Amino acid sequence: MVRRKAKLTIKQSIVWSIVFMMVASVFVYYFSADSHVKVLSCKNNYYLSDSEVYDLANVSTKTRLYLMPSILFEKRVEKMPFVESCKISKKNRKLTFDVQEKLIVGYYVNDNKNFALCQDGTSIEIEEQYLNMIVHFPLLSNFNARQRKKLCEQFQKHSKILTRDLIEKFAEIVPYKTSYDNNMFKITMQDGNIIYTNLKSIKMLSKYQSVLTKLKGQSVCLVLDSTHSTIEKVNCDDFTSKKKDEKQKENSEEEKEETPQEAETSEDQSSEAESENEAEWVYDENTGVYYHEAIGMYYDPNTGEYYDENGTYYYWDEDSQSFVEAY
Repeated sequence: MVRRKAKLTIKQSIVWSIVFMMVASVFVYYFSADSHVKVLSCKNNYYLSDSEVYDLANVSTKTRLYLMPSILFEKRVEKMPFVESCKISKKNRKLTFDVQEKLIVGYYVNDNKNFALCQDGTSIEIEEQYLNMIVHFPLLSNFNARQRKKLCEQFQKHSKILTRDLIEKFAEIVPYKTSYDNNMFKITMQDGNIIYTNLKSIKMLSKYQSVLTKLKGQSVCLVLDSTHSTIEKVNCDDFTSKKKDEKQKENSEEEKEETPQEAETSEDQSSEAESENEAEWVYDENTGVYYHEAIGMYYDPNTGEYYDENGTYYYWDEDSQSFVEAY
């Protein structure tokens, strides 16, 4: 019995020829220089350098452009906590990264670790390899968690004017108290000038650049007042000495009001109160406030405010010797 040899039809021959040509083309393309990225480009990145973005995506000019899906590169970059989103475009052997980063208000130190405070109120630990980023935003000194939250709320509210370019002009922000406002901030600028403002007036920082052209001298101090829409130039020494005089005046008035016997009694009571506070008020380094477990009350040493877990504020009433709801 003679077996017939199987013959390919014309249609099958064409199909196999196309498959062979495709495989051969892919093989040739894979090993040719034309498969590699010729140009790497990055835009809208502010804190991260171009090379840091490429390292996150794990790409180089040896990466084969069309054999790797764009979403793979995007996801790699978006794993970086400071990145909001990343979009990639491929054209003419050019790989372009469009990176949108989170806005960082400043950084603070806690337990010998550096944390970036983002506009949305979140905190991100700054790893050692990215410490060079802190040149772009100010140091937040002596802030507790509640103060940081309120600061972020203002930057969210006025996001169109409190921009990265403005933040980069700040060197340090510190909580500051005066006789008329316990919730002010002292902002030291990169150029050496100092600005005093409160939460309500912080939006006026956007006018700093225009005011700067009219200032004369170095180490100028400015006070922002949104109520009257004014930016007042003051003598730095006078402002500092004025605050010292206020403290001395307060202390002297307290001493005058007390007789020696009252002062002794007051001292005893203070000692008892301090002993009680040391025993029952526990300091939390993460929030920067004290907590009294027996009465369920928080005390903020920076603002002098008392409040409970529900956010209700209280003050100490001397007559009743108890906490009374403030508002």
